[in-house]
Amino acid sequence: MRKAIIIIAAAAALFFSVVACDEKEDNKLKDFADPELSKTDSFIMDVIYSARPYSILRTGNRDTAQAALNYLYSFIDSMENRGEINAMAAAVFRAHSYELIRQETEADDEMVRLYRVAMSYDSPENRRKWYYNFAGNHLSLYLYMQHNYEGFLRLAVPLLALMDSLDNGLYDQRINLYSLLASCYVKLGEFDKAKEVGDKAGKYCWDVLAEDPSVFNHQLFINSYARIKDAYVREKDWEEARYWLIFVDSVQQSLRRYHPDARVLGIYGGYLHLDHAIKLWSLGQTDTAATEYAEFNKTVYANTLNGLIQSNDYLMNAERWEEAATHYEVLDWYLKWRGVRPSLEEMGAYYIPKLRANYYAGRKDSALQVAMQIAELYDSSFAAQKRSQMAKMATIYDMQGKEMEIAHQKAELSHERWIGTLAALGLITTFFIIYTLYRRRAEKRLEAAHVKLQQAYDQLEETTTAKERIESELRIARNIQMSMVPNVFPEREGLDMFASMVPAKEVGGDLYGYFLQGDSLYFCVGDVSGKGVPASLFMAQSARLFRTFASEGMAPADIAVRMNDELSEGNDNNMFVTMFIGLIHLDSGQLDFCNCGHNPPVIDGQFLQMTHVNQPIGIMEGLPFRGEMLPDIRGHQLLIYTDGLTEAENPQKALLGDNRLIELMADAARLDSHEVIDMLTKAVEQHRSGAEPSDDLTLMCITLLSRLS
Repeated sequence: MRKAIIIIAAAAALFFSVVACDEKEDNKLKDFADPELSKTDSFIMDVIYSARPYSILRTGNRDTAQAALNYLYSFIDSMENRGEINAMAAAVFRAHSYELIRQETEADDEMVRLYRVAMSYDSPENRRKWYYNFAGNHLSLYLYMQHNYEGFLRLAVPLLALMDSLDNGLYDQRINLYSLLASCYVKLGEFDKAKEVGDKAGKYCWDVLAEDPSVFNHQLFINSYARIKDAYVREKDWEEARYWLIFVDSVQQSLRRYHPDARVLGIYGGYLHLDHAIKLWSLGQTDTAATEYAEFNKTVYANTLNGLIQSNDYLMNAERWEEAATHYEVLDWYLKWRGVRPSLEEMGAYYIPKLRANYYAGRKDSALQVAMQIAELYDSSFAAQKRSQMAKMATIYDMQGKEMEIAHQKAELSHERWIGTLAALGLITTFFIIYTLYRRRAEKRLEAAHVKLQQAYDQLEETTTAKERIESELRIARNIQMSMVPNVFPEREGLDMFASMVPAKEVGGDLYGYFLQGDSLYFCVGDVSGKGVPASLFMAQSARLFRTFASEGMAPADIAVRMNDELSEGNDNNMFVTMFIGLIHLDSGQLDFCNCGHNPPVIDGQFLQMTHVNQPIGIMEGLPFRGEMLPDIRGHQLLIYTDGLTEAENPQKALLGDNRLIELMADAARLDSHEVIDMLTKAVEQHRSGAEPSDDLTLMCITLLSRLS
């Protein structure tokens, strides 16, 4: 079996490489085209796709799929060992092989791990490369498909901003991210943001097609932006749905003008009738809509899995229950074909409408069967949804980099110690051999050796002195940095406030601060991307800007906007800071806040529910930030923290986690702010059990009594 797979894979790869030369416009690998993508990379992709027919999804045979995957891994390993590709490229190709061949639940963790490894090569140079953006794109799609919208936004927003700022081509990846981001905001009810992203997406479409109106680019926009259209149709936002129906239609018309003989026009022509039917029905033109739907039914695509399910967007709204119920009979096959696991969102989007269609069609037995299926799926779907909400995916564009940096530093330190030990042993051994054999016969040689040894000793002493000087300078830098965060807190009746910061290294990237002016208490907690001296400098600048803008009496959201513009300017290292900025009106207890990509605070033992998370500060100039408000937090206890708390690791690499934080805060109401900070700091130390801290730990607790004077 394995030999057959290898032969077929090689033959398929050769076939695709020949076809690519003759049919450049229809080459399925054109979406991987990039000036920095070599012929070797394209050949590897040919081999990977030639093995795709052996996937679990297509064959249902695990052994066959595993054999194909083993072959691909061996092939990629050999290419890496020969130096044809680097480690970053190898991680991407392994992840994509896993994604295409396994395509099942157990593949998720391995695929995510490999894509994270690829994104850990987070240098400015690598961010421009196809590999980095391909990994981020596929990881974003995975998070979106799993309905982990918070994890998706944390990854996709800065990644798309990075791709836009670099303008490094990668049309297919940027188009996909634009459509995913707009659709995500629609599903979250963030319609203003969805429209903002949608407007950018539309402009980008026509800009790209003006430069390169190829069949391939037209297909990319039609297929991807249909996702936005479908999101609005499902939300029954008919005004925006019609806009995207017209938009996709206009791109199809553009394709027809530029390439009247394109083979894909037959497919799009069929679905165009369905889109027209939905649009006309939303305008109240029911008879004309029915005619358009009849035209769609005449096409071969009407009876495909996708056609049957997509047509229900029209049938359910038109209350054609019998036809809709018949089409929903293929629902389970459709979801399996898409590689989607049933979740609460799928239940709302597909199974509940299926139940309604069968019920109103008079198919009571079928409706009962669907109801039982929903009941069976509910427990697992609810548990998965709860896990997704509670377990925030480590900020992918930061967390993996931290892990890799720590591992790299440990490896370098171990390597240096080993070399130093060998060097010392070598010097000592050489000295004693010379001393024993040549003491009487070669005093001059011994003297020369002694001189060399003295020089080596002097050099070692000089190196040690330099090391001590660096350590001293770092200690001074740490003292300066610690002096920039306040260690004295307001002594005001009814206000209980305390904070602490413990850097993981000599200097860190966390920060906190406050500014009290009259009855207005401004405060913030932040976490800068990266480690070491660069992060500490960015931290210092962030702390200074916060105090400056707070002293001007700005709202938290306005402070975020001004800080973002200042920190984005000249930010060649692409650093950013997540930050929670708050303003408490001490006379009324009102809390105004703006969360800029930061961890959700805990209030009275529960995570604060927020409508807007916003992006981190410093990614790109001109980004909007939205603030929120709690009318009165008097009598409530507020904890703000950095991920050094929930992501503290023990020797087995297990995280302290969100659930443990909520457990710790459940009984904290009786404690004052200082006691809360001490309790959490001790809990982190106990959890680490002697393991080195992997991240800075910053905590701030604020409690207002019921009445302030």
